[in-house]
Amino acid sequence: MKLTILGGAGMRTPLLIEGLFKQNDLHFKEVTLFDVDEERLSVMGGISRFLVDKYQGDFILSFTTDIKEAVRGADFIFSAIRVGQEEGRVLDEQIALKYGVLGQETTGPGGFAMGLRTIPVMLEYSRIIYEEAPEAWLLNFTNPAGLMAQALTTYGKHKKVIGICDAHAGIKNSLCKFLKVPHTDLQVTYFGLNHLGWVPSVYEKGVDRLPEILDRYEHLSRISHTFRFFEPELIRNMGMLPNEYLYYFYYADQAVTNILQSNQTRGEQIVQLNRPLLERVSDLVQQDRMEEAWADYKGTLDARGSTYMSRETTGQIHDVHEEEDTVELSFEEEGYEGLAFNIIRSIANNKQQILTLNVPNNGTITQLHNDDVVEVPCLVNKNGYFPINIGDVPDFALSLIHPVKTYERLAVECAVKGDYQAGVNALTVHPLVPSFTSAKAMMDDYLTAHQKHLPQFRDKNINV
Repeated sequence: MKLTILGGAGMRTPLLIEGLFKQNDLHFKEVTLFDVDEERLSVMGGISRFLVDKYQGDFILSFTTDIKEAVRGADFIFSAIRVGQEEGRVLDEQIALKYGVLGQETTGPGGFAMGLRTIPVMLEYSRIIYEEAPEAWLLNFTNPAGLMAQALTTYGKHKKVIGICDAHAGIKNSLCKFLKVPHTDLQVTYFGLNHLGWVPSVYEKGVDRLPEILDRYEHLSRISHTFRFFEPELIRNMGMLPNEYLYYFYYADQAVTNILQSNQTRGEQIVQLNRPLLERVSDLVQQDRMEEAWADYKGTLDARGSTYMSRETTGQIHDVHEEEDTVELSFEEEGYEGLAFNIIRSIANNKQQILTLNVPNNGTITQLHNDDVVEVPCLVNKNGYFPINIGDVPDFALSLIHPVKTYERLAVECAVKGDYQAGVNALTVHPLVPSFTSAKAMMDDYLTAHQKHLPQFRDKNINV
């Protein structure tokens, strides 16, 4: 099998390569890293090659800036590109905050701006994949994952696409630890959109343990960062468990206040970590001091993970109290790479699994359109994915799902067609944007800030 990684110069690539050596039942003959940033690719590629040698990998590792060469003959393709790099993310966040609006890169205006830059590039890659690797499965990590999956399945030439998010695995592992149950014995149901989902039931041996979890929510929130910043009253009122990104909707004003008081956005935090790291490991790679480069890389990535959502929550997510496990438990593989390898395992080895994916609705949630991409459990095997019916979802959740899905449809239309009005309308209907006035102002600012990455808007006679 051949695996291709689009965005191979990304910071997580060496971790993904290391993860390959934990997959004893997956046998790749070739792994190719692709990126348009040749200098950065040589650094991440160099560390990746060091890992292949260290673990005595039996596959060929190559890297290239030629997209056709990269995907030709691939069986599976991971996509994790970032158009505009971390500096683009910083602009996305700062422009939204200027109007008192959250600019998180997957939720609201920040995700919108990133989608405008990224969707046209991904659609071009989709066309090339269709021509060069028509049988390949494209597993999309690229953020904002919901918008990407919606764009690729609606407008993309290549239709064998699965959107990936590992939030469900994180929720399930937290519940396994809390209930002291191995992941193979727990069925955690789920529905929603990417970064906008809920858990309506948690089954063990045919018994729904969610009522018990809700009763003991204070305890759960003390030992699990996934649930740390939701108040028990909110959770019990809605009778479901939330995806952690719902914090941005249920506590939007607090999130914005916390970011402003910290005087630093998450994007700025990432730039402060990533840029010095790249300079250091680049020098080390050039000097062939690979063990030192790997140690520096791992240490910095660990530090980056420890600061996740810290600006928005004033550190609440990390104020947890670990408990000693009294029983030996097995946990579901976390991280995008863990879910991606599980998908490959199901398709390549026909290992039937139920995995939570971003795929077209096709009647799974009755209140949404068939072509709306949703995040739901799917049966996955050699024939692909098969969404499990959800039916009607509660009004409490639908009150957010409907406007956010309307926003997603309009945002994709804006990104594909360069439709200014669709973009303004998308931001106007988003629950985190307070008014048409601020929506239009942010739209204009994004077009100005990112004009070199937005060719679809050229020659549109838009006055900004």
